[in-house]
Parts: sequence; structure tokens; C-alpha cells
Amino acid sequence: MIRPMTYDDVPAVDSVTAEAFYALDLATRPADWPPPQRRDAARAALWRTRIAHLITHDSPGCWVAEDNAGDVIGVVAALKRERLWGLSTYAVRPGIQAQGLGRQLLDAALSYAEPDAPAYICASHDPRAVRRYALAGFTMHPTMLLYGSPRRSALPTLSGIREGSADDIELMDAADRTTRGAGHGVDHIMMVEQFRLIVVDDGERRGYAYLYDSGRPYLLSATDDETASRLLWEALAQTTGGGPIDIGYLTAGHRWAVDIGMQAGLELHNRGYLAVRGMQPPSAYLPSGHFL
Repeated sequence: MIRPMTYDDVPAVDSVTAEAFYALDLATRPADWPPPQRRDAARAALWRTRIAHLITHDSPGCWVAEDNAGDVIGVVAALKRERLWGLSTYAVRPGIQAQGLGRQLLDAALSYAEPDAPAYICASHDPRAVRRYALAGFTMHPTMLLYGSPRRSALPTLSGIREGSADDIELMDAADRTTRGAGHGVDHIMMVEQFRLIVVDDGERRGYAYLYDSGRPYLLSATDDETASRLLWEALAQTTGGGPIDIGYLTAGHRWAVDIGMQAGLELHNRGYLAVRGMQPPSAYLPSGHFL
């Protein structure tokens, strides 16, 4: 049975997504990369907070599938910001896939999208999910991933980048509208609490990046490729050196990011897809898998 997601479902949604994504990573992770890690308690807490946030603001896009015993076995959560629809999470418990649940869940989430509005998905390399997106009218753009530890000697000296805060939400939404056609709105309230924020505010050139503790960009958005490049260089300069990082969902239009990765000594791999409908992949932009 497919039904709307509730706050009571949040622990089960965390469990199903953690199990499904770990199984996918385990099956497809390159042999010379560190082994995938299960979602720890800290990451699970962030996941649960984000899912509850989507139920609050996007309940028509949030659905679960139950088995006959009433256990959650599949989940989907979509968001809509201004007119832009995005798929935040989508998973079916391993071992019961390929039974039609995924199609039903995706159809339910797509009912939240306006038929002629732009839509955006950061897609994994799971061929079953990719097929569903393509059949739903999405154009699949194969993407690249940068991986490794940045070479410190390659990092340039930068200026004009400052720490950001919630006071910058209007600036950030303006940059979002320039590069992807819609602001992140209420999602900034959550992201600014969970991540470090750096900002460029240089006349018509504006942009920002949310960073993990490791320095890896969680989301980067700018009005132009030059500003995006400055923000990515600064993110690499903030990496802790505690291990390799990855920067994914780079299309052919992200030449600026690929060039930076090559100069910084990172490896370039094929990995996943950007699935878009009614739009082109934004170039001065590195998406968050959760908030697009």
C-alpha cells in the first residue's frame, strides 16, 4: 500500500534509506576506494531532521510503501521550491525491489510537480531508478565525480570570500534564481544550522557554498562560473586532510569544476546522472543530493 508519509514514519524512512543506499554503495564502490560506511548516529539524526522538514513543508511530495504487516518498505520524498520540483530521497528496501513499488512511489511524488514546471533529480547509477526517470520524461545527463585529497601546493590565495549567516538568505536565493531558476527558501534555514557557510558578495557577482566539516562542498551556487570557481577553491582550501573527498554530479557544463579538480590533483570518475525535465543542468552550481 502507498500512503502519505507522517512524522511517525521518520525512523523507518531513515532505516530503509540507510539500508538501501549502503547496499548500493557496497555493490558498486570502486575497489580502490575506502569501503562504504553505514550511516552512523550523527548522520541518522541529520537525515531524520531533514525528512521531518520535508514533511512539514512538502507533505504532498512525501510517501511511503507498506507491506501487509504495516512495515515501511519503500519511501520517496520530493520538494517544490517556487516552481522547481526536486526528488530528495527515493528507496525500496533491498530484496523486494523490481516489484513495482518504485514506480508507484515515483508516480506519487511526481503528482506534486506542475506538469510544465522544471524538475531536477540527482540520480544514482542504479539502472532501475534511471529507467524510471527516463520513462517519466527526464533527460539523463551522465555525470562525473572528482575524488581524492587536494594537493595543498596547488591552492591559490583568495580574497573577497567571507563567512555567511542566516542574514544572507535573500542574497543566496537571488543567486539560486540566477543559476537554477528558483531559490531554496525555507531549506536555507535548515542548511545554515547544519553546515558552515561561505559567501561572495561582489556587486553583480554573488554566490555561496555550504561546507561539510571536512571542507567538502555540500551545495554551491553562484551567478557565474568565475564566482563558483572561487568558492570551490576556497572549499578545497578548507579540507582537513583527514582523507579523500568527493564532488559529484558534474556534467560537461561543469568544465570550471573539472579544471579545478585536475589542477588540485583529484581523480575524475564517471558516476551517476543528473535527470532534468523542462530545464538544462545549471552550470555555476553544485547540487545537494537532499535539497537539489
